[in-house]
Amino acid sequence: MSLVFSFCYDNDMKRIPLIPFIVLPVLLVNHLSDHVYPSAFQPESYAVQYQQVRQFEGYRTSMPSTGLVNILVIPISFSDASCQVIEAGCEETLSDINDAFFADEGELPWHSVASYYHKSSYGKLTIEGTVSPWYTPTITAVQLSNQSSLLHAQVIAPALAWYQTQFPYAASQFDRDQDGYLDAVYFIYSVPFNPDGDQYGDEKDIYWAFVSYVGGQKNIASPTLFSYGWSSYQFMYEDGTYDRATNGRVLYDEDNEPIFNPYRDEEGHLTVDAHVYIHEVGHLLGLVDYYSYQRNEGDWGPSGTLDMMDYNVGDHNAYSKSVLNWTTPTVVQDSGTFTLSSFTETGQYLIITPQYQDTLLDQYIIVEFSTPTGLNQKDALSSYAGRYPRVFSNSGIKIYHVDARIAEMTFVNSRLQFNRYVTALASSSSVSYRIAHSNTRGRSVNPDYKLIHLLERSGVNTFRHGGFATNQTLFQAGDVFNQTTHQGFKLNDGTAFPFTIAIGQITNGQVTITVQRLQ
Repeated sequence: MSLVFSFCYDNDMKRIPLIPFIVLPVLLVNHLSDHVYPSAFQPESYAVQYQQVRQFEGYRTSMPSTGLVNILVIPISFSDASCQVIEAGCEETLSDINDAFFADEGELPWHSVASYYHKSSYGKLTIEGTVSPWYTPTITAVQLSNQSSLLHAQVIAPALAWYQTQFPYAASQFDRDQDGYLDAVYFIYSVPFNPDGDQYGDEKDIYWAFVSYVGGQKNIASPTLFSYGWSSYQFMYEDGTYDRATNGRVLYDEDNEPIFNPYRDEEGHLTVDAHVYIHEVGHLLGLVDYYSYQRNEGDWGPSGTLDMMDYNVGDHNAYSKSVLNWTTPTVVQDSGTFTLSSFTETGQYLIITPQYQDTLLDQYIIVEFSTPTGLNQKDALSSYAGRYPRVFSNSGIKIYHVDARIAEMTFVNSRLQFNRYVTALASSSSVSYRIAHSNTRGRSVNPDYKLIHLLERSGVNTFRHGGFATNQTLFQAGDVFNQTTHQGFKLNDGTAFPFTIAIGQITNGQVTITVQRLQ
């Protein structure tokens, strides 16, 4: 089956895929057994994996989340917006692109794509790869801006064919898992994002950062493209500061443009930053955005912005890392006391649930110990790009409400309709499956349910009114989370959450969590 996915944008110009619901053939997954799990344990495996459900949604990722993975990066230089007009020039920009993706830890002010994911995955994902020479398509940048539907036919496919012709023996190294698809391909274009000039048209939609899924038949002998990243070179140079008045307001120049100062090294060269590329590679791995695409329609962002898959900052959260098989929770079903170290450093965290269903694709509470260290440190000390919210600068406890239940969908009058929540997948071609809820209300089976909601220490949902997470969001020693302290908090099935979670003292980089089951 060949799939082509169309796109739209939210009002912050982030690329949003419009997901067609389709039925894909998937192997039968074992149904749950009657196994009785202990009150606290670490799962050795899961009956239903994240990627299995994502395949039904059409989002089959071809990039493995563990092991050694090679990324092919192809820079695109348009004839009317050549790499020659970039401040760094063609050759130095190529070098910067290579650093942004593949520099070792410590070589950049923060991290490259490779060093970030090696650290975030606790060494389970190693990214290597190649940056090709610049490729110049026949279509111009202006033409593409005004006919964005031509991206695949006029840029992506020809660029990939050019690379495979120029380097015929190299293609196979980009399919390390030998599934017939290139593991990860990323295109960096020579046009600034959201470029100035009437000639680019009113939308300029194509000049942003996104991941596209194009589908296609797999080919073991000659791996094909399933998905790719697309971003401007300019995102490498977006970290910096704005000139501000003493009251904190941004200062503007004579053209009424905010005065932005990108970071430069001692020799005056622009320093390289990979925040945006890291976020997009998260999509290549199969993760979704955790902000809402419908904020301009009154929806709210339940993860509080401070996450790599929300506002491109800090580390990934425990749910993301678990579905990518980088860390394993301690599942808690009864009373007990537990000690946690920094999540970003160790991957330790708790899932608290009344009844474990042998999968991460269920409803539960996550407890993780957040520290401004490791991948969080840089964004805790300064605002990315001079304007993004800062990651928590204090240590504390993050408590998430996750509702990643699986929805069984049935076709009714050529449209998919929600049937029920399930904990296993059948092989029937008459049904499809999806993760039922999203952080965008229009993409949830129930628009009132969110995929991952960072609960606030105060018990008041400030995110609903445009707020974002701050140090005050974190739970601290002596705090208690239960129905009383958090306004009758209930699970999304309407049942009361039958636990009290008490936060103990934080000493020697560890915190004690006491869980009491009430019923």
